[in-house]
This record gives sequence, structure tokens and C-alpha cells, in this order.
Amino acid sequence: MAFTRTATIAASPDLVFSVLSDLAGAQRWMPAIQRIDSVSPDPFRLGTSWLETRKAGNRVMQSAVSVSTFQPPSQLGLHVEAKAMKGDLSFQLAPKSAGTEVTYEAQMWGRGLMRLMTGTINRMMAAEDNDIIDRLRTQVEGRRA
Repeated sequence: MAFTRTATIAASPDLVFSVLSDLAGAQRWMPAIQRIDSVSPDPFRLGTSWLETRKAGNRVMQSAVSVSTFQPPSQLGLHVEAKAMKGDLSFQLAPKSAGTEVTYEAQMWGRGLMRLMTGTINRMMAAEDNDIIDRLRTQVEGRRA
């Protein structure tokens, strides 16, 4: 059960992609991220990886995140590995007359006994990221100013 959101951002795909691929600025529009550590050497590209500490509900969890798809300025995919779950996140960017149509999709799977909680994990993620494109829009449009 994937979680999907689509919206249009009044900016070019290049600008939207630059915000998505800016790890140093990620916490500005993704407040759940507490820390980003052990980032692969620049530049940001396919295979770039880092450790991310994030607040999910009342829990703090650490995940290994890696870039699984990198096709600027149209596709960015991330693979997440955590103790209790793993998952894939993707951003698809398409130019539109009003800017860029952004589609965000996330799918998580529980590990071990947490497999039984996969539906719950995805519902929690949907609640946490329901406004992800709105937050991205605010960050992108703020960069243009």
C-alpha cells in the first residue's frame, strides 16, 4: 500500500530538484529530521548515502538512506534501511505550464515481526508526510525570492 501525493510547485524542475538533493537544507522543510551524519563525499548522485536520525511520532529512529534513482531534474529515489523496517521513496518531477508537477510516493515494509505492522507503518508515514509537497513548495518558492 503505497502513499502518494501530487501537487504543482511554481518553479522549474531544476530548482525543485536542487532543493530535493540539498542534504544541508533538508531539515528546513523536513522538521522530523533531527540529524544527518556520515554523508558520502560530494557531489550528490546515485549511490550517495547517509545516516538519518528522525522523529517518527513519539519515537526517534535512525536509518541508512541511499540514493537509488538519480535522473536530474525528473526523478529522485531513496532507499531507506532501518532496524524495524525498510522502504522506498520517490519524487517524480514533470514540467507544467504553472511550474513543476511533483509526485511523491512512499512504500515501507516491516522487518521480522514488524512485517505484521506494515500497514500501520505506512499509515503513520502517510500521516507524517501528508503535507510533504506543501513543505517542499514553501522551501522552493522561498529560494526563488
